[in-house]
Amino acid sequence: MRFGTAEAAPGELVTGVIEIGHDNILPLVSPVMLARGALPGPRLYIQCLIHGGENVGPIAAARFLRSLDLKTFKGSIAALMVANPLGQRAHSRLTPQDGTNLNRIFPGSATGSVGEQLVHRLLALAGEHGGDAVLDLHSGGELTITAFYVIYDNKFDGPAQRASKALSAQIGSRYQWGASEDWMDGTFLTHVTRTHGKTALIIESGGGARVREEDLANFSTALQGAARALGMIEGEPPIATDIRRGGNAVHVKCTKGGFWDCKVEPGQDMVGGHIMGQMVDLYGNVVETIRCPAAQGWVGSIRRPWMPLYAGDQVVEVVERL
Repeated sequence: MRFGTAEAAPGELVTGVIEIGHDNILPLVSPVMLARGALPGPRLYIQCLIHGGENVGPIAAARFLRSLDLKTFKGSIAALMVANPLGQRAHSRLTPQDGTNLNRIFPGSATGSVGEQLVHRLLALAGEHGGDAVLDLHSGGELTITAFYVIYDNKFDGPAQRASKALSAQIGSRYQWGASEDWMDGTFLTHVTRTHGKTALIIESGGGARVREEDLANFSTALQGAARALGMIEGEPPIATDIRRGGNAVHVKCTKGGFWDCKVEPGQDMVGGHIMGQMVDLYGNVVETIRCPAAQGWVGSIRRPWMPLYAGDQVVEVVERL
């Protein structure tokens, strides 16, 4: 079994690299990890760091793979540790060379800009190695802090979408978001589901330029849950209670610049008119009060508290509650 330069015999965990693009010096490569159980079984594919700076995902994935008892493990897991090396080196959500947000421009193009070529390659790798399920790990990045939530494609009703929804209930998160918004059309998740017909989820937790044990524990729960749901390891997957189902998201932006005095936490329930925060100027004056625009919702993400922001910057992502 091979993934890039990593080649694993039954019962082995190996590391290597895989070529995913080209820069101005040498081929652009990503570290990979490949875990192969001693027993045959399903294939799981994990992708990390499509947004640079979302560091919880790869750290959690490496911990999870190293914790496996491969003597009893069934199947294999291939993990692409850095889907966007250019963004990661710059601590940027985007690809600096062409300004693209990779998770909005799928399926990309083999002859397009550097970002378009990267996503074209990422989609091909998921199709080749995705097997039975694909997990795309996110964690807010340098500027944003997210709740522990899962997203699945809910725009179409097909076998892959239904399987993805079923898997979303088995990773231990109470925030289960079936997204059908137009921005999803350009994501890795939806093209894995729609182009390759594979079960696929976004799993997210944490961020804000930090890696907390709480967020690593959330990813551990999610990865263990997915492996159990697929029958790769023994045990029942974690089933969350008091579920918060999500529909579309409202990306709330400030109209005044200043310091963001945040009054809510990721995952917090809200109703229309709830004060989510204030913009405060350098004289200490409140120049804008920002309220929940949805009748009922929960906080998907917040900008880092007291972060200096420009007018028009996003402050809160409100997920409408279903």
